[in-house]
Amino acid sequence: MNFINLSNIRVRFYRLNSFQIFALSFFICLTFYFFEFILNIDRFYHPDSAHYLSEYRNYNFKAYIKNPLIIFSTTYYHVTNIFSNNYYLLILINFILYSLTNVLIYQKIFKKYFDSLNNIKLFLLFYLLFLDPYRLHLASHILKETFLIYFLILIILSNLKIIKIISLIFLESFRTNSWLYIFIFLTYFNIKNFYLVIKKYLKIKNIMIIFALLILIIFIFYFQDQNILKYLQNEFKEILEKMKFYNDRKMPIRPYDHVTQFKDLEFPIGFILKNIAWPIMLISGLFLFFVSSILFKFLGVIILLNNLLIYLITKKTYISLGLVLILLLISVYTTSYTSMFRYSYIAIYGSIVYFFLNFNFKKYKKKD
Repeated sequence: MNFINLSNIRVRFYRLNSFQIFALSFFICLTFYFFEFILNIDRFYHPDSAHYLSEYRNYNFKAYIKNPLIIFSTTYYHVTNIFSNNYYLLILINFILYSLTNVLIYQKIFKKYFDSLNNIKLFLLFYLLFLDPYRLHLASHILKETFLIYFLILIILSNLKIIKIISLIFLESFRTNSWLYIFIFLTYFNIKNFYLVIKKYLKIKNIMIIFALLILIIFIFYFQDQNILKYLQNEFKEILEKMKFYNDRKMPIRPYDHVTQFKDLEFPIGFILKNIAWPIMLISGLFLFFVSSILFKFLGVIILLNNLLIYLITKKTYISLGLVLILLLISVYTTSYTSMFRYSYIAIYGSIVYFFLNFNFKKYKKKD
């Protein structure tokens, strides 16, 4: 009976070392993997899973000797190639990376809340950081996301700049334009600090002088070369054409994905409405009312639940300016809401980790 006492469990859990956290995380991941098997969720539910085992790109030893830098091009194919496209070895790598990520989060974030949160809130935080069902789902399939989450968490939690730089390089090499995830660092607090630094070194008078010089340079270019107006018009036209390209592109859409793309409205009105509505529906979880799949509705409930739990623990929201910007850019890029969710989840989970890393709970309690 003494063992099931929450305070006793709390003490035991605080004393866990990195290896024990790794083993516990691996066991959780393995349990979830068999749970999905019981639910009869296809191991190749995601088309990418089968694609990565199809030997789409093979590299031999001579290719690496000839050009070692190819490792930074479509890197996940190199991973599948190294492990001979073996399904079980690749799943094992996912489990290991999931567990290593948890070790980092436990040591850097979770342990510092032991003295600040009661037993219930500490359990809720454990769920948010370690037991998110969709993160476990991604780790149970042959996908890039577990790698991407690992590198993003290294960027967030590592104290060494060289580790951050290397992680950013691999983040981008696993999926093009993944550097956008670092916008999670764009928060109101960081923007305010940046403004204070600029204000410290540049007085208002100097800023006005710089601004006046920029205006003067623009006018000089304009009067010397009337083509500058034509240049600006061409640039605007190219931007519109790029937007239309993303609006018209096709991505695989699941039969249960009924989230509107506003295609019935003319461009660019429909495109603009889509990129306003999609991020809002995602960050709120309200997309659950526009899909017919029970599992996809469950993901909407998870988003709603995460928002609620974070507010219950901190009385604040983790949603930042940077996260909204990332979701907007992903919305522009995608034309399938299932893809929108999958790409956005990395930013959402990274934002939650970054939020709890920087949240000063003791200072908040004093104010409260």
